[in-house]
Amino acid sequence: MKYATNLINKRSITNYRDKYYDHFSSEEYEKAPNFFQDKNYMMRHVTPLDNYVFDGNSLTIIFFKEGFGELQWKHKSTKIGHNKFIVINPSIGWEYTNEKRQYIDVLSLVISNEFRKQLNFYNNATVDQLLDTPFHQIEDHSFFMENPLNADYYSSGKLLKAIHQHSADDEFKLLSPEELAIEVLQRISEEQIKAYTYASRIEAKKKNTQIEIYRRLLIVYEYIHDNIANPISFQELSLESSLSKYHLYESFKTVYGKTPHQYINCLKVTKAKEYLQKEMFSISEVADLLGYSDLSVFSKVFKKVYGKPPSYYQK
Repeated sequence: MKYATNLINKRSITNYRDKYYDHFSSEEYEKAPNFFQDKNYMMRHVTPLDNYVFDGNSLTIIFFKEGFGELQWKHKSTKIGHNKFIVINPSIGWEYTNEKRQYIDVLSLVISNEFRKQLNFYNNATVDQLLDTPFHQIEDHSFFMENPLNADYYSSGKLLKAIHQHSADDEFKLLSPEELAIEVLQRISEEQIKAYTYASRIEAKKKNTQIEIYRRLLIVYEYIHDNIANPISFQELSLESSLSKYHLYESFKTVYGKTPHQYINCLKVTKAKEYLQKEMFSISEVADLLGYSDLSVFSKVFKKVYGKPPSYYQK
């Protein structure tokens, strides 16, 4: 592959509007560039992008701060937008489309196969192997789950969000893009290992079936977190995940250790404690925010979980 011929210059910047900037090379482009497969990239841009084709086979991580669009790869298609991120496995590439050509604010990492395989070796090798063959590489066949995920609910998403936020600071140029990429890959790998462990608990004959069920449970997980201030019915969760109520009940309980209803109640109380400790709202406002119409019921549920009434957490 060749670089696009629209290279502007080579300098550090903090304004990404109407330009594409790579923090690995400190190079700035007027249009989305093509990529070498043996190099790493950390691209930031705030641009009106209607279409982009990535025809490489590198691991790609994309965080959408603002804007919307559709990604297509390997006969798959998914919509992605505000505050979502996705990991796309090495393959034949992918395509982004946005017919309205609206502005999008994006941070993306393109990880070379060499860089990825070195991480795989590090994660799987013994200490002696790391010392004897420090530059060895191995292929890892446990691929990442290619789901758009809410950045607020995952450690790797929060890290991508923080990198995006600080990439506009003057001090950001003092950081190492390579170290940041390593940190992102490690976070994603840790979460991936955890995800496959959870998926393996699901009762199904085939591994692919377990993973598909887990993908649908992730939809339920995010739907609950997104709508925790509203009443959430079991029927809603069943429809959102395309799982029968019985299948959803058993699978969710197997993975998360709680039924959906128990998980919702636990999350509500956890959120309530956070609000109270930060003194964001009064006790009655917290109860109302989390859908408790009866303050006394909220207080009883809260005390049952934490052993103390809500008032204990307010000065």
